[in-house]
Amino acid sequence: MAGVPNEEYKTRVAKTLSLMRERKIDGLIVTDPVSIYYYAGQKIPTWQKGRPSVFILPLESEPVLISWSGPEMFSRVYHKPYPSWVQDRRIYPEAPFTFDERVDWGVRNALDDRRLARGVLAIELGDGCRMGMPVGDFLRLQDELPQARFVDSSPVIWECRIIKSKWEQDCSRKACEIGGRAWARCIEELKPGISTQEIQRRILGYYLEYGADLDSEPPTALGATGPAGAFKNGDILYLDGGCSYMGYRMDFTRRAVFGAPSERQHAEHNGMWEILFKVMDRMKPGVEVAEIFEYSQSLMAKTPWKNYSDHPAKRIGHGIGLENEPPSLSPFDRRVLAPGMIVTPEPKIETVEGLLNPEEHILITGTGYEIFSKHPDWKLHVVH
Repeated sequence: MAGVPNEEYKTRVAKTLSLMRERKIDGLIVTDPVSIYYYAGQKIPTWQKGRPSVFILPLESEPVLISWSGPEMFSRVYHKPYPSWVQDRRIYPEAPFTFDERVDWGVRNALDDRRLARGVLAIELGDGCRMGMPVGDFLRLQDELPQARFVDSSPVIWECRIIKSKWEQDCSRKACEIGGRAWARCIEELKPGISTQEIQRRILGYYLEYGADLDSEPPTALGATGPAGAFKNGDILYLDGGCSYMGYRMDFTRRAVFGAPSERQHAEHNGMWEILFKVMDRMKPGVEVAEIFEYSQSLMAKTPWKNYSDHPAKRIGHGIGLENEPPSLSPFDRRVLAPGMIVTPEPKIETVEGLLNPEEHILITGTGYEIFSKHPDWKLHVVH
């Protein structure tokens, strides 16, 4: 369970069961690796596409976790706790024990055991959710359960995940703190001639030194125009994305110019952050995210810059948690901002140096917002 408090899982399950009851769903089938980690606590390696894991949450009985045999073996042989709170755990061999092209990994038996074979079953069929089993395996499950009715689970999943608990907020805040320290340290060390790869290598090392997750990825680092990806005077380093802490990702942008910035570079940078702060001041509980997008577009229309947010992006940010999540700050998302949402507003333009998308990582509070991405600050950092 990697340090996640048991109360977190209890709260998540209770909220999900309430949502299932409202929608008359008898069982929730979770196959997406990120959502399995969210509900069951077991991390699924990204390379393990051939070995699906499944979490089944019945409305009226105990949950089931189906997984390949590795986690149980490592737990048993090395005398470590199993990485999930779920008690009914079922394993299968490392490879399918059948020549069938479509495989049943034990899902049907688990559903039969929980008397769900004739129920309404929700599984990842849309809206940002991804099924973590081969489509053919799901089609076999449908064929073998002709009296079950399968519906989309995304309304339940996202309504539960979109509002972050205090513990989740603290993890997100910590990720931004760790990532910000790493970025600030690297920015202080920058000199003309440093390569993109060296910047990413240093930052990744600092992430781990400061306590980020071991599977954190280096930030996006762009803007070098010199030989072999080296930065030279006049280039602008663009940093985006970042580390994670307890699975919760940081996501904001910062920029640094090599040598004295031009008047244009200053104007673009400061002008776009000024727009971002105006947009953030509109971000309060009860405001529709589509309204935030339209307000940002009205501000952008008054500038001479090429508005990437208008085309092709058509959005100015997104929710953030264990991954990029709803809401999408776009004209097509009718969700309403609510306390506990964590979002990353980022209006975008294209400049001579590349993308300029001022982005902050913020929590929607009862009255407005709290910025998690406080350090390093948003100003255009100058590298001498």
